[in-house]
Amino acid sequence: MRRTLMFLATAAAVAGSVVASSAVAQDHGGRWDRADRSDRSDRTDRNALTAHQIAAETDVGIARMKADLRLTADQEKNWPGIETALRDLGQRRADRLVAFRAEGAKKEGSDDIIASLNRSSGFLSDRSADMKKLADAAQPLYAGLDEQQKKRFSRALIRVSGDRDN
Repeated sequence: MRRTLMFLATAAAVAGSVVASSAVAQDHGGRWDRADRSDRSDRTDRNALTAHQIAAETDVGIARMKADLRLTADQEKNWPGIETALRDLGQRRADRLVAFRAEGAKKEGSDDIIASLNRSSGFLSDRSADMKKLADAAQPLYAGLDEQQKKRFSRALIRVSGDRDN
């Protein structure tokens, strides 16, 4: 009897998951993309955002980062440098994204591989310079953080700097 109940419960669970999967697939038209994942569901489509809106997202991340760090008065003295560097980085990243989208919209047909390599090279050079400026600006603040703050800082810096996009 117990074995039969276990079998029926397992069968019901499997059937329920199949029905739920089918319903979800119908809602999504059978497609899944990054924006539909639950961890990204509260974010808007980045393709529809302007440079100003993308930079505003960075500002929100910076404010969240500062609040999460709970800086002391001594640590607070080193905050303006990193905040400025993050704002500048966010604005340049937003401008590059908008320019990239505009360029892509103008293209017709296949892209020349050499032109593509040159664009990639320029992007990487710009990104490298941005990361160097950020590292230089972050160093004084980071040196004064305790171990727990350093962990929170590292996670937040990756999110705010856009390093997760690469």
